[in-house]
Formats: sequence, C-alpha cells, structure tokens
Amino acid sequence: MARLPRLVLAGYPMHIMVCGNNRQQIFYSDAEKRSYLEWLRDAAREYELLIHAYVLMPNHVHILATPKNELSVSRTMQSVGRRYAQLFNQNHQRTGTIWEGRFKSCVLEPEAFLLLTQKFIESNPVRAGLAQKPEEWPWSTYRHHIGAETVSWLADHSLYWALGNTPFERQSVWQKFVIDSMDKTEINTVSNHLLKGWPLGTPLFLTKISGKVTRPVAKRTPGRPSKTSPAV
Repeated sequence: MARLPRLVLAGYPMHIMVCGNNRQQIFYSDAEKRSYLEWLRDAAREYELLIHAYVLMPNHVHILATPKNELSVSRTMQSVGRRYAQLFNQNHQRTGTIWEGRFKSCVLEPEAFLLLTQKFIESNPVRAGLAQKPEEWPWSTYRHHIGAETVSWLADHSLYWALGNTPFERQSVWQKFVIDSMDKTEINTVSNHLLKGWPLGTPLFLTKISGKVTRPVAKRTPGRPSKTSPAV
C-alpha cells in the first residue's frame, strides 16, 4: 500500500514526533538537549513554524506547532534533524542516520484536541516513569506553562491564553488540567492519530478540511461502497 502524502495545512496546529533509529537513545547530555532546542528555535523562526509545546525524551521528541505555510514543518524538521545528527555523530564517533525514517505528524482540530495534545506532550515524562511530577522534567514546556520558567521563543496558542485573564489564572488552570491524568482512551486517540498520520478532529472538522486537500482525511470503512437507489 502506497504511503499517504503528509498532510499539512497552513494555520492549523500539528502534533509532530521524531524518533531515534530503532528507538535508540538520541540524547546523552544536557548540552545535547540544549543544542537541539537552540536549533529548533532557529529553524522554526526561519521557516515560520510557531512552536506551542515540546518535550525531549531520551529517544524521541514531541512538538506541538502551527505552520504558517505548507513547507514550514518539513523545512524546520529537516534543518534541526540534519544539524543535530551531525553533532550526535561527532560526539559519539559514529556515522549514518540517527533518525527512524521520516518524522510522524498529524493535523489537529484546535478547539477539540489542541490542549489535550499539549497535555499529552507535557505529561509524557510522567507516563514514561522518568518523573513523578511533570515539573520535575526540565526538558518540556510544562514549567513554562505553569510559570516556573520562561521559554522566550515559545508561541503560546490562543487557546492556552483563553484559559484565564491573567498569567496566574492560566498557569493555575493548566497545572490542574495536567495533574488530572489522561485516561487510556485519550492517550490511545492522540497516539494512534499521530502514528498513522490521520487528522485528529470531529467529523465536522474532517469534512471541512477534506475540501482543502487531495488525500483522504480518514480511514475508509472496509468493504464495498453501498449502492445508491436510482432516482425516481
């Protein structure tokens, strides 16, 4: 079965993930993580990708972002991926790719799934057993969103801003939202759409964007199409 072309819609947020080849570890030091984030910042600025959230895990990275044009995502990820691979290979006396194929991504319906996806990203270290609380993991945007630190180049989404009228209100609401752990259905929904590349949204949203693209936006139901009755 032919691989579907990547779906990117300017102005619509996306969940993005890149993994180490064979799930190998891609970060061994804080210096490597800082370099990755610096290059992500620079590439996102150059190619007009608004970064809303991220988490750096030992063998993969999650990013929540909105592209300003259809090339914003691919050019940003190619730039940071190429630069980081060179650094990693130099640091560890190796050659070849460090990435597992192309990065994964899916378009999100903002109102229904953006904040849930941001929560999925920032709570990932807790689910993986790397931290007991999300604020204990310094390599995500959670601390930024609860006011514990500031990531100056982050572009908080308008839906995050709508959580409260003041920074304290937004940070408090977000902290309570993330502390309330995701259920298995929510985790599977976010994860499966990312891995398979299908847009994550309501049926109405999928109908809306289907007219903007040439590829399918949802998996077809197995079986033959139903026959329509002749007009009378």
